[in-house]
Amino acid sequence: MSNLDNTKALAVSDQEIDRLDEMLKTIDSDISIAMSYVRRAQGLTFKTLDKRFSGINSGTLKRYMQQSYHSMRPIHIVAAYSWVTMVPMTAFYYGFKLKEFYRGMDDNAVEALVCIGRLPTEQFNTFLNMVCYTLSEESRREFLTFRAAIESEYGVIENYSSLFPPAVLDINEFAIDYYHSVAITVKRFREENDISIDTISRVLGLSRYQYEALEKPNKIIHFPVSIGFRVKLGFKLNTHVNFTSEMRQFPEFHKLRQVQHIRDLLIVEALRKLKSNERQSMTQILTSLSDIYK
Repeated sequence: MSNLDNTKALAVSDQEIDRLDEMLKTIDSDISIAMSYVRRAQGLTFKTLDKRFSGINSGTLKRYMQQSYHSMRPIHIVAAYSWVTMVPMTAFYYGFKLKEFYRGMDDNAVEALVCIGRLPTEQFNTFLNMVCYTLSEESRREFLTFRAAIESEYGVIENYSSLFPPAVLDINEFAIDYYHSVAITVKRFREENDISIDTISRVLGLSRYQYEALEKPNKIIHFPVSIGFRVKLGFKLNTHVNFTSEMRQFPEFHKLRQVQHIRDLLIVEALRKLKSNERQSMTQILTSLSDIYK
C-alpha cells in the first residue's frame, strides 16, 4: 500500500498563525467531547477501558473526557484511544462537529460509522456491495469508478484484522514509540522543506525550546494534541499520517491510519449516494453488524 502523499509545505504568514490560534483555541474541549461521544456510541464503560489499557487508569481518561478539565490532552493519549476504539484520529478534532468529518452524514449514520472500526474486511466489502446494489445504475457506476480510483491510488485493503490494537495497550510503551516516530519524521519534514525552527515552532504553538525537545527521539515529553492539527492545517498538508511512519514497536497503528482513510472514503461515498430512506435502512444494518464485532 502506498503512502498518502503530502503537498510541499508553503510559507506560513503571521496572519495564518493567528487564524490557527483562533481556530484551535477550544481544541482540548473539542477533543473531550469527541472522546466522550465515541465512548458512549460504542457502549464502552470506564471499567472496560481500564481493561484495554495499562499505565493509565480510567479516572485519568474520564478527566480527559470532561470539558471542565482544563489541562491539555496529550497527543499520544488521543492516538492510543483512537486505536483502542478504532476511530480515525482526525475525527477527534471535530468535537461537536463530528458530522463534518463524515461529510454530511446524519446523526444515526455518524453513530454507526464510529462503531465499525472492528468490522473485518470481508464484512466491510459485503456491506459495500449491499449498498452498491441498492443504488441506481448511474450512481452505482459512479461509485465503482470512485472505488477503482481509490484502490488504484492507495491499494486494496487486505488483512485488516492484523491491525487491531493489543488486547491491553501499554500507554507508556506506546508513548515512547509514538514520540520517537514524531521526532524523526518532523525533523525530516522540516529539513526537506527548508522550514526554520522558529517558523515550525510557531505553527505548532510551541516555544523554540519545546520544539527542539520534540525533535529528540530519545527524550520523551508529552505534547498537546493540537500539534497534530496545527501541522496539517498550518502547512496545508493532505494528511499527517506520515508522522507515525517510524513507529517500530507498534507499526500496526501507522498502517491502520492509512487503511482507515481508505475505508472512510469508500463507505461515506457509498452512503452519500443513497436516498434518505435507503440510507436509514443501511445504517440500521451497519449498526447491527458493528454490534457483532464490538
